Amino acid sequence: MEAKMSIYPNELDPFQPALNKIKLSEYEILKLNEFLKRVVSAKNINELSKIVNEALESGIRINALNKNGFSFSQVVVLKIQHSQFKGNDLIKKLALHGADFNNEEFYNEVKKQVQPQLHNRLLQLREAAERATISGTVKEVNFENRTFYIEFSKDSTVDMKKVIEGTKNLGFNTGNLNIGGNIVKIGDGEVEVKTGKNGERDYVDISDNGAFTVTFSTSLGEFHIKVYQSYNQVKIEPENRELWNKLQEKGEKIGTGCLFGGMTVNDAIEKGGFVRAGSFSSFNKSTEVIKPVTHNETWVNRIQNNKTSSLER
Repeated sequence: MEAKMSIYPNELDPFQPALNKIKLSEYEILKLNEFLKRVVSAKNINELSKIVNEALESGIRINALNKNGFSFSQVVVLKIQHSQFKGNDLIKKLALHGADFNNEEFYNEVKKQVQPQLHNRLLQLREAAERATISGTVKEVNFENRTFYIEFSKDSTVDMKKVIEGTKNLGFNTGNLNIGGNIVKIGDGEVEVKTGKNGERDYVDISDNGAFTVTFSTSLGEFHIKVYQSYNQVKIEPENRELWNKLQEKGEKIGTGCLFGGMTVNDAIEKGGFVRAGSFSSFNKSTEVIKPVTHNETWVNRIQNNKTSSLER
């Protein structure tokens, strides 16, 4: 049977799951390659099963490609075929974690077995996203191992704390800030958020040309900060310097449970931003809008032009 060929480049294929278009960081590629070497060297199905379990637990993305064009799922299947291992249960486990084998024979073999469970998990992910939607609608959900992708309609308002809590209950968000970044898209804009061990929301990157305003509730009222992408940095500036100085005098901590580039909101403002370290820093993509929202952290979009998004309470 001939393999299906796509006439589109990977990053432009309209039929490719959106999460597949998000590239891995250098660290993620390093960890993926380590697992791939172990898979190739596995001597039996028990050893291979142990490697697969460790890989899934680590949170690596199992469909993402390394620089040589190999994914974890693909190499596991090739190993099973080449070594003639009896690996149906292993393939089923990978499929339940969202694996794309790019192999019709293997996929069809387990499709009927896992389809109900996959459908149910996607339904639960969509329900978690809908519970976090203050306004707007959920357009698409997707997952790959422990990483999720959620797309909301343009002009949506989203409670990001509820997104993180709801998806954590479904087994996402490993608490490993070095591996995996969840993607939330609203309109044409995307934000990458990682989750810390204590449940912190760490916004590590925004799509190219992104610019928005974040509003936090404080003892002195609403406090707005401007967040925008500039070359290899995400810049963070207070909109009202006088209010910022007053909050500093009070020693007030802003945005508990929210981080920017691994820093507290206060530290991020003092430093003026952080170096981009996420999935969008390695390739270009235009952006228009993003708006995560929490009980004390609200992002509401108002498009001002093609390059700038305003997000406020």
